[in-house]
Amino acid sequence: MRPLFSISLAGRTLVILLVGLTFSHILSILVFTSEKLEPAVLTNEEELLARMAVITRLLLETPASLHETVLSAINRHDLHGRLIPASGPHFNPPPEQNDEHLRQRLETLLHAPLAHVAAVNATLPDWNHHHGSFHRFLFHLEMDIIRLMHDTVMERELHAWIDLPGENRLLLETRLAANHVPLFRHATLSVIIMTGATLVFALIIAGYMTQPLKRIVAAADTIGQDRSIVQLPENGPSEVVAVARAFNRMNRRLREFVEERLRMIAAISHDLRTPLTKLKLLAEFVDDETTRKQMIATLDEMAFMLSSTLTFARDSMSSEAKQPVNMNSLLSAICADMVDAGHQVVFVEADKQTCSCRPLAMKRALTNLIHNAVQYGGAAQVSLQDSGKKLVVAIRDPGPGIPKEEWDHVFKPFLRLEPSRSPDTGGVGLGLAIADAVIRDHQGSIRFSFPEGGGFMACVELKKL
Repeated sequence: MRPLFSISLAGRTLVILLVGLTFSHILSILVFTSEKLEPAVLTNEEELLARMAVITRLLLETPASLHETVLSAINRHDLHGRLIPASGPHFNPPPEQNDEHLRQRLETLLHAPLAHVAAVNATLPDWNHHHGSFHRFLFHLEMDIIRLMHDTVMERELHAWIDLPGENRLLLETRLAANHVPLFRHATLSVIIMTGATLVFALIIAGYMTQPLKRIVAAADTIGQDRSIVQLPENGPSEVVAVARAFNRMNRRLREFVEERLRMIAAISHDLRTPLTKLKLLAEFVDDETTRKQMIATLDEMAFMLSSTLTFARDSMSSEAKQPVNMNSLLSAICADMVDAGHQVVFVEADKQTCSCRPLAMKRALTNLIHNAVQYGGAAQVSLQDSGKKLVVAIRDPGPGIPKEEWDHVFKPFLRLEPSRSPDTGGVGLGLAIADAVIRDHQGSIRFSFPEGGGFMACVELKKL
């Protein structure tokens, strides 16, 4: 069962790249936008008051008709000035917000009898504008970035009301909130472009990185199905090469281990034939007829078991080459041979269907399955069907079939559901084991079912050529 919230290596690589690059990109945008705030905050009150005094004296020395032009020319992102008529808004400073200490300092720096500093106050930036709380959050992030890079940061806004000759009043103020330009649209577009490009390149890189792992998984799935040793290409990154070499070594060792055990089984089965033959000869000299027959029957049974085991071992080590085979002709020949042997077998003719297989091994496997159907079901009906990507050999018999709880166990060697060990009522339990080994070697499968209408059915699924 796949774990909940599991994600592939390619998916993890994609997520890490997207999250990491998107976060770093957004942080880079904040660093960039914080540059626009630096001129307004990298100053101090004394410097701002001195500049306010300079601007005021400049206006005093300039004709009143040019005041608006002068202010437009000298207004900068960190200090703004405007003339307010007596009847205009903001002419009077907010009540009870005058900082007398700042007012006196500006009055001293101004030192102009024709001008009078009405009020000066210092407040925190007013963020109650249409950009909302998110804009405030970005501003605080940018201020934090500036604080990390500089020791002295002025975060208050200064407002100074200065009376000029006539009825006009000059309002000089710093505007941090106004200087912070929210780049929402541009930043969003930039993040979308970056994310899209990252997604494309990450998919390509992740696919390239995980391709060797997919080859290893595919090769691992063939172990136990294909008798040939699958060699992984030992190329790519050093880690992949190391894994491929380790896999190839493991595969060779497994194959050698299995072949060694099969050779040992074959040798034991072969060597036991001689003492069995001697025992059978000695049994002929037993005087008691009943005892003699029992001994010979037991020895015949042992000889049959050894012969079957030897055949199983030899078949497992067979290196027969695969070739294209007409499965319709192969099944027709098998069924014809069984009919000639006196069995009730019917083959439903079909169109030519080709499969790449080892002919002798495949014939032995299908023969075992059909023979089981005849032996335990009394008759067999064999058909060949094309299900698209696979060929399905259906073997149906009218018998009771194999109990469903035994379907996962019947392919084990030497397992017999029939309790007798007599060759007359069944083999030694290798027929289905041989068939399963051959079919798996061809990357196929055997599945059982109880079809409608009764009986039992074994279906062999094979890949088409």
